[in-house]
Amino acid sequence: MKANLSTFKWQSRESEVDDLLAAGQSTSAKFAAMEWIAQQPRRPETHWALAKAHYQLGELAAAKEVLRGLLQVAPDERYRVDDWLSHVEDEFRDNRPKLA
Repeated sequence: MKANLSTFKWQSRESEVDDLLAAGQSTSAKFAAMEWIAQQPRRPETHWALAKAHYQLGELAAAKEVLRGLLQVAPDERYRVDDWLSHVEDEFRDNRPKLA
């Protein structure tokens, strides 16, 4: 019973952050994710939520830092982190101001 309640709580927090991100409320999503990660620092989903919020805010260095922290908690997430970091690097490179 307790495990089910715990699962419900983190799924509810994940939905809350995802809903805020979808609504364009990136700053609120960031703070919600930060609270969630403080409560459950070993849960990979908390790190992903915070990284997504940083990314949506354009805080690419912070998003990368969160994902590096995720690898300390869940090294088996490396394939997902590497793919996401590659995507972020490509987007950053594509959006970088061009020299005149």
